[in-house]
Amino acid sequence: MASIQVGKWRLSIIVALSLLASCRSDDAPPPIVGEVSGSQIKIEVAESGMAEVSLADLQKAGLPVTSLADADLSLTQADTAVPIHILDDNLLFYGQAPAGRYTNIRPYILTVGEKGTVMEETAVTTTVTAPLTELPQTLHLEENHRYLSPARQDDQSDVWFWQTVGQGQKVSLTFDLAVVSDSPAALRLHLRGTTLNPEVDFDHDFDLSLNGQKLDTVRWDGETVYTSETAVPVGLLKTGQNELILDNEIPGASFLDIMELNWLELDYVAPATAVNDRLQFSQTNSPVTLDGFSKQPLIFDISDPDAPQLLTGWSYNNKQIQLAVNPGMTVAAIGPRGYLPPAAITPVRQSDWHDPDNQADLLIVTTDELAPAMAPLIEARQAQGLSVALIPAAEIYDEFGYGEASPESIQTFVAYAYENWQEPRPRYLFLVGDATTDYYNYQGNAPRNQIPSLLVPVEFSGETVSDSRLADVDGDMKPDLAVGRWPVDAAVQVADLVERTLAYEGGTAVNRALFAADGTEAQFADIASRLWTESGLTDEDTILLNGAKADEVTAEWNQGTWLTTYIGHGSVERWGKEDVFFPEAVSGLNAATPPIVLQLTCLTGLFAHPELTSLSETMLLHEQGPVLIIAATSLTLSVHQEPFALSLLQNLQDPGNGRIGDAFQRAKQSLTIENNNGLREISDTFALLGDPSARIIRPNP
Repeated sequence: MASIQVGKWRLSIIVALSLLASCRSDDAPPPIVGEVSGSQIKIEVAESGMAEVSLADLQKAGLPVTSLADADLSLTQADTAVPIHILDDNLLFYGQAPAGRYTNIRPYILTVGEKGTVMEETAVTTTVTAPLTELPQTLHLEENHRYLSPARQDDQSDVWFWQTVGQGQKVSLTFDLAVVSDSPAALRLHLRGTTLNPEVDFDHDFDLSLNGQKLDTVRWDGETVYTSETAVPVGLLKTGQNELILDNEIPGASFLDIMELNWLELDYVAPATAVNDRLQFSQTNSPVTLDGFSKQPLIFDISDPDAPQLLTGWSYNNKQIQLAVNPGMTVAAIGPRGYLPPAAITPVRQSDWHDPDNQADLLIVTTDELAPAMAPLIEARQAQGLSVALIPAAEIYDEFGYGEASPESIQTFVAYAYENWQEPRPRYLFLVGDATTDYYNYQGNAPRNQIPSLLVPVEFSGETVSDSRLADVDGDMKPDLAVGRWPVDAAVQVADLVERTLAYEGGTAVNRALFAADGTEAQFADIASRLWTESGLTDEDTILLNGAKADEVTAEWNQGTWLTTYIGHGSVERWGKEDVFFPEAVSGLNAATPPIVLQLTCLTGLFAHPELTSLSETMLLHEQGPVLIIAATSLTLSVHQEPFALSLLQNLQDPGNGRIGDAFQRAKQSLTIENNNGLREISDTFALLGDPSARIIRPNP
């Protein structure tokens, strides 16, 4: 029996999806009507510091209280209590910057009706014997413009870099200091070597200058990460703008020297004066005198950021603060204008996806904007006997991820549904939305409608995205559901793919299979011949283009094939090192029934590249292009691709596999990935761009 479950949508979405009701049988479960909760508010924080949220802003987000001081309030982050302080109907708390790879905010959940944790108060002394009027400060400067996935060595590796410092280049960086004292300072640069010259001991070197004075020659060796340490003489730093120069113009030890700058840090001493109405410092038990605040501040001990405390007992006279702090204490003094505003304040979405009475064969995870365009496809799947759950990603984040918009939240939801919902278990996971490896949107071009993918380590390119891991329920690194994706960002694209997918299912397959082999190496044609022979394809109905060119591929494709396979070298945007197939050639495709496309090459399925559009995406979005595409998001070897391809080709021909996801999943499950990272990477990185519940259109036997 087919059924549909619909998440918590705005009224316009509910109206659009209500058209599906006429397609359900009388005993099918009704859609779940959605709403947001007024009792819970999500406060999103983008950087570390004392945050302030006003009663008025919370009320605008739907919080049903007239006074914060009189309400029972609980603030949590990832289900951990966060201490709060109420001041003049403003909510104060210490917010922490996001720490993971996947989201540029950290969500805090404020709940009305529950007594939470109130910030503790601790008294300090006001001893003023020889108080310090200058304090050590650290300036951290980092910009992220260049994504280099090969830089990943482990889960903690930074793969975003600020600036390339190439051979013959001079890089100038400027930074401002609001106040500075005439004291020694220290400068650290965090760098990564890109080139390697095994014939010299230190193949990276450049001169480092500050404000026109050479400080140091920085040297290190190899394709390694390195942190330099340089002393800055007294008096060289300036209040206002300072210029730092990394000079690689001077010939060094190696004829080719390329490195990447990640960040710089400056330890310096400054007057104990607030900047922008806040001052943070770490100090021993020496007393200090602080000034420069617009009005009397609050002072917090943030040594433990999970349990900040309000400091009391200090004195405030003539706009100066005098206090003594304990050894190891980190103090934040905040004036009325110094609190950080939240990045966003939104209601928490309420849903019932934890209800064990739910059941679905097909899980569709998408965004509010894209959901209405899915209605015709859902109707068709119901008519075919599949039960469907349409799940807003925003509800997954709030119900399974403590408000965090991460792929880990999706993975948690999928595992829960698979293990706890009614039988039969979900078989297909369909992700409708785009993705990017630029999760923090450093480059400013992240898609609006995102369904994020997990990052996994890979041998030849450091890391890449893996949709398959989102469906790994039992932790064995194999998907337990067949996963497919439409990497699209607009409802019109979804509507077009729905129409074309249903048209494909209504088409007639031509009894021809096309294999296009890269002619640069003989092994590719040999692999093609083995695949079609061992998979059971007949010689009479199989065409091999060895050393194929784009015009030949297009001509054979347009004559009609039910399956097109490419074997050879590849990159994000093309087949082959030259012109086997490329984006401009896609416009020539016009087959009446497009083929299933299998690409045994590298990177053409990298739908999450932050700057490039993969060849698979170009094909998928072409008006007469294929709607079922299998391609890799990474660099993999032919020796590992071949067993997967053979199993997939056999399963595509097996009438027992009615839908593309069945064949794709069985091919993944056939891989013996234990103690074989090459096959594990095939399982992780070969993606299906298409609806995993789409029917396979085969030639008539």
